Amino acid sequence: MSGAAGRVLTGPFLRFWLIQVCAQVGAKVALLFLPLLAISGYGVSPAVLGFLGALQYFPVVVVALLFGGAFDRWDRRICFAAAFLGNSVTLLLVPFYGDGRHRVLVLVGVCTVMGCLVAFADLCAQTVPPDLVPPNRLVTANGRLEFVYCLCQVGAPGAAGLLYDRFGAGPGPLVISALCLAAGLLSLGLRIPRRPVPDSGRQPRVRAATLSGVGFLLRHPVLRVTTVQAAVFNGLEQAVLTIYLLLAVRVWGLSPGAVGLTITVGGVGTVVGAVAAGGRGGRMSTVRALVVGMGLASLTPVLLVFARGSRPALMTTASIAFLVYGYGMTLYNVHAVSLRQLLTPPERLGSVSAAYRLLAFGPIGLGALLGGWAGGVLGLRVSITFFVALLALSFAVFTVFVLRMRAAVATAMPDAPVTEPGGAPVSPAHPL
Repeated sequence: MSGAAGRVLTGPFLRFWLIQVCAQVGAKVALLFLPLLAISGYGVSPAVLGFLGALQYFPVVVVALLFGGAFDRWDRRICFAAAFLGNSVTLLLVPFYGDGRHRVLVLVGVCTVMGCLVAFADLCAQTVPPDLVPPNRLVTANGRLEFVYCLCQVGAPGAAGLLYDRFGAGPGPLVISALCLAAGLLSLGLRIPRRPVPDSGRQPRVRAATLSGVGFLLRHPVLRVTTVQAAVFNGLEQAVLTIYLLLAVRVWGLSPGAVGLTITVGGVGTVVGAVAAGGRGGRMSTVRALVVGMGLASLTPVLLVFARGSRPALMTTASIAFLVYGYGMTLYNVHAVSLRQLLTPPERLGSVSAAYRLLAFGPIGLGALLGGWAGGVLGLRVSITFFVALLALSFAVFTVFVLRMRAAVATAMPDAPVTEPGGAPVSPAHPL
């Protein structure tokens, strides 16, 4: 790692990055380890397992509404430490009560508490990079963070399975707890500049601040477009993914392991996208990155509609679709997050980030419900074609609005030169 990208991982941001490594590895492994424990160790019913899966999305909405605005006033170092240490302690309940009569209820409680604390910490993390790196390195910094998130998505399934096979229900949670403990202890030494407190007026309540952030996003001409597109895309994407799981198993005849492998390839695409966003993608204009990234993520699911042939051919087609999708989505995310951080006043970044997650993540559950309903009523092939067509249509509308606001985006994003490994500055990419 060299040049501008390499200099990002220094000082306080390096500590923050290491905290995210420990926290994200622990959270992503636990996210799969606990359901695996419920299936293999506790023999829970599909309904209970589905309820555990729903806990992945519900806490995001609740935490964003209740606590998002607080990060503009609270000490974020303490917020991180409380969340990670809380996860560490919560995970200890699993080995201690894993053989008890109420072990399933304990597992549900652990998933609920961890879901809330992970959402709390992730939301807080969205407000930190602008306070640790200068604006001209924000895209690179977010690219390094996105790389961690994507790498966890790739490695977490295998790590969770290996952890369960090797250690089981007892020592397994202790390993994850140790990762959360490390993140919490590192957080205590993190130095984050305190946000300026407005001189006039009384501080709004947390929920009011989050709702104020919703108003800010919907009134801002640039952020309104990216927020609405995120909400639409997330809902449609989840509908497509829900139908794909049914289509791949019941129509294509793929095994669950083969289906999981095709999605894992998408995780590889996200890693490549994160690296590209911090390197060559960091020199791409923001408008071009938004259009190219969203285009790849929205249009490549068309391959799932036209996939035909033998099982290896179907697996290859699906893997390519998820690979390109992962690359495009990560390229888009790095630039969209950086744009939102730069366009938001520092004292409102916490409430605006919470509002964004509330609006963008809320439709995910609805998309899953619509996908399942459409698959049963319209048929799997017809329904996946319908939602993929809506994805393409939403991208076309998004592109029109982004091209219209290119001047505003170019003004917001700093055009500082990027340094090559040899030290010579090169000109940034021209606006699209």
